[in-house]
Amino acid sequence: MRIQVRLNASLRRYIPEGESGSPFEIDVAEGATVADVMSLLGVPAEQTHMATVDGEQSDMSRVVTEGQEVTLFPPLAGGC
Repeated sequence: MRIQVRLNASLRRYIPEGESGSPFEIDVAEGATVADVMSLLGVPAEQTHMATVDGEQSDMSRVVTEGQEVTLFPPLAGGC
């Protein structure tokens, strides 16, 4: 099945070769989770602070379905 993936900030380095940017589409197996998507792209868990599926905050065990969009965010730094 096909889903969309959006990688933010420093995670953009995991955009597959040949893709022009974020979001992009990938094929995943039925029953794939957010963690499976990360693994497929080579995104280390410790580099991901938060994930959303179709704009709703999600844990890494959430199963994704055809056409959904998974967005991954790295830890944020900065402040005063």
